[in-house]
Amino acid sequence: MIDNIKVSIITVCYNSEKYIEQTIQSVLRQTYGNIEYIVVDGMSTDSTPAIIERYADKISKVIRGKDKNMYDAINKGMVASTGDYIEILNSDDMLSNEHVIENTVKLIDLYKDKYEVFYGDDQKFYQDKGVIKERSKIQTDFKELLCSQKLTFVGHGAVFISRKAYESIGEYDCDRFWAAADYDYLLRLFRKFPCKHIKTVVQTFRVHGSSITSSGRIDQEIDEVLKKNGYYNLLSCRRVFEYYKGWTRFWFVNLQPMIKYYVKGIL
Repeated sequence: MIDNIKVSIITVCYNSEKYIEQTIQSVLRQTYGNIEYIVVDGMSTDSTPAIIERYADKISKVIRGKDKNMYDAINKGMVASTGDYIEILNSDDMLSNEHVIENTVKLIDLYKDKYEVFYGDDQKFYQDKGVIKERSKIQTDFKELLCSQKLTFVGHGAVFISRKAYESIGEYDCDRFWAAADYDYLLRLFRKFPCKHIKTVVQTFRVHGSSITSSGRIDQEIDEVLKKNGYYNLLSCRRVFEYYKGWTRFWFVNLQPMIKYYVKGIL
C-alpha cells in the first residue's frame, strides 16, 4: 500500500453535536494509515466538545477557540496542518466509505507530477428522505467553473490540495465571504494550477435545513465572488458559451442517475 503521501483532513465545527460523531468515525475508520486529522472547534456550547474528547487520543490535533466564521476556522486548521495534501470535511458530512483515502491516494500518486489539485465525486444524503443520490463531477477549468456561477462541477469536500498549491494560494477569504469563500478559493486554485478530476466517490454531503447550502446566504455572495474573479471582464458571448458548455456536459454525465431518481420519485 502507498503510504508515503500524508493527507491532512480538517473538520471545523460549532455546536455540531447532531452529526459530528459520524464525521469523526468516517475518518477514523479509514484503511489508509498516513492521515493527520485536525478538528477545529469554535468553542461549542453543546455536547460537541465532549464528543470530540471521546476520540481525542485518535485525533491528531484539536484546536479550540473563537473564530469569525467557518472559513476562519478552516484557515486555522490549514496553518496547523503538515500533510502533503489537504482535504476539508465539514462536520455534517462524511467520507463515503473506509477505503476513500486509500483509493484517492493511489490516483493522486499516478498524476502528482502533473497536477497540484485533485477532486473526486460526491453523493448527497437527503436527511429528511433518508435517500442518497450520487453526483459525478466533470473535468473543468477556471473559465468554465467561473461561468457556471456555482461550485457544482467541483465538490468542496472532495478536493485534495497539494502543499505547494496551499502555500501559493494562501488562506480562504474569511473577511469578505461568510458562505461562498469555498467557491472563491477553488476559483483561485483553478486559475493558477492544473486540477484533475478523479473518478472516485469521496464524500457524502448531508442536505438538511440548517446547512449553509440551504440557508440562502450563499446566493447573496456569489455575485461578489464572480466580480472578484473577473467574470464581468469576459465578453458576454464567452460567458454564455462557457456556461452552456459546462452545464451541458455536467447534465449529460449525470443524465442516467437523474432519470433513475425521477422514476423513483426522489426528485
